Amino acid sequence: MKINGKDISKKHIIKYSLIFFILITVAIFFIHNQILKEIGYLIIISFLVSYTLKPFQTKLMDMGINKSISALILIGGIIFVVAGSLFVIIPYFMKDNLNIRNALNSIQNLIDVVYIKLKPAKNNDTTFYIISSNLYNKLNTVIQGLSVKICDAAVNLSGSLLYMIIVPIIVYYFLADGKLIKHGLLNLFPVKSRSSIVKIGCHVDKILGRYILSQLILSLFVGIVTFIILTLLKVDFPFILSLINAFFNIIPYFGPIFGAVPAIFMAFTNSPKTAVEVIICLYVLQQLEGNILCPKITGDSISMHPLTVIILLLLGGKIAGFIGMVAAVPLGAAIKVIYKDLNYYIF
Repeated sequence: MKINGKDISKKHIIKYSLIFFILITVAIFFIHNQILKEIGYLIIISFLVSYTLKPFQTKLMDMGINKSISALILIGGIIFVVAGSLFVIIPYFMKDNLNIRNALNSIQNLIDVVYIKLKPAKNNDTTFYIISSNLYNKLNTVIQGLSVKICDAAVNLSGSLLYMIIVPIIVYYFLADGKLIKHGLLNLFPVKSRSSIVKIGCHVDKILGRYILSQLILSLFVGIVTFIILTLLKVDFPFILSLINAFFNIIPYFGPIFGAVPAIFMAFTNSPKTAVEVIICLYVLQQLEGNILCPKITGDSISMHPLTVIILLLLGGKIAGFIGMVAAVPLGAAIKVIYKDLNYYIF
């Protein structure tokens, strides 16, 4: 059989079809099986962390340090940073846990006041009253849910600690035995196609590495500037709120909105004026990050239509929640590169 003037044997077609079928089957099991989901999350997180550390490992190897030792140094450094951060964050979180719940109660009281003031509108505009009632009920549900989740976060810390133990181990093997993993995957393909597969892998590696590193740099910038803004405006819990904003900033389009909402709500507990100031400052920050810094740092590493990105985010969120939204865009970019390169090199 010939495709685009190139000979493709039936054996190759059957093999690629089988690989595709296996991947689809694994994806279906991943969606419906909780254990596989947990394993998948661990692998995705470890993969993202190892990709972030790869440039630093290359620098260490250029200095004459071998792969295994450089991987241990980097993981040791990450553990030290994470442990130090937890040492600072956990006492801060436990100390201010009651204050956060009080702040949430203040927000709920503010919502109650606004709702009471809107009640007279029932006689004038029934539709507006119904909409405001639904909004009031939803906001109350969200606030009450947050209060419960704050307590649950402290209780479920042991589950997060398990992730913190397993992820560095997987990251180590990704960094130290990366070549062995690549060779194992390469053996799935015919000998004649392997040089092309290596080129495709290098292309994907370059795209993913640039995207992940650039997103982390941008999120760090957003987190630092958010902390400065909230501190200057005297909004409570600037450190936690800036972490939330930086964390969500990893997700394109939707992330900055999700990340800004807690800071805006907290600013409302000070005054509506403070909330407006926070909205303006965060809007300016996102415009600066999205229109000036992002194009310079990220460049054309993804080059995907905004509608495609939004669809990928919705699919990722539906399949795997927050982790799915984080992984959706780089995964989509990788699939796009693989498809183009397969057509060029093989088909």
